[in-house]
Amino acid sequence: MMPIYPSNQTQAATTLAAILIALYCYATSAYAETIYRSTSADGEVTYSSQPMPDARESRTIETDSLTPEQRRAAALLRQQERNAAAGADAQLQSRDEAWKQVDGEILAAQKALADAENALQNGRTPLGGERRADIGGGTRLTGSYFQRLGELEAQVAQAKARLDQAYAARNALK
Repeated sequence: MMPIYPSNQTQAATTLAAILIALYCYATSAYAETIYRSTSADGEVTYSSQPMPDARESRTIETDSLTPEQRRAAALLRQQERNAAAGADAQLQSRDEAWKQVDGEILAAQKALADAENALQNGRTPLGGERRADIGGGTRLTGSYFQRLGELEAQVAQAKARLDQAYAARNALK
């Protein structure tokens, strides 16, 4: 079996990779910050850049500091998240308002239908002058009675159509 010796190019590439990794680690550690977590005698926890002198316990927390480019990118990302949240809130608010409006229309249509049905029920009783006496002692309803009853039935049909439209508008919001 023939031993495998790394070529000079492989050694150079390996050395270069090791140097780049070391530089990256050094650059990362150069941006590290130390934060102190101090606990006071009454249990209050404080985070600061220096340990609190009267703290009963202080611990160090190592954090990686961000480069200026990373900070700008993070600020931009936070702003985009706030804008998206505000847009979502506005959409939810407008949707809630639309639901309230449609529910109000449904309630109004239900009330109009109930009123029209009551008017029809009460309108079935003939008014004065809508009943005519016959020669044989009987009575007969006049054309004005049937015309008035037809108008009341048309109002009920319109109220039902209005209620159906209100329900369709609510279903469209789903």
